[in-house]
Amino acid sequence: MKKENSTDYNAHYASILSLEKEQGKINASDFLDYFSELIIKHSKTLEIKILNERAITNE
Repeated sequence: MKKENSTDYNAHYASILSLEKEQGKINASDFLDYFSELIIKHSKTLEIKILNERAITNE
């Protein structure tokens, strides 16, 4: 007996790969993810800079 492989690879990859029109949403999501990581990573430094600038402008 011969087994028939009825896997449709085109349909499979079309279902898991993003469409061109969805690429903008993916890029925006990646940007927000990276940007939020940077903010969290450097939040203490940003806080010090903001406080120093406020102190200078209040003088």
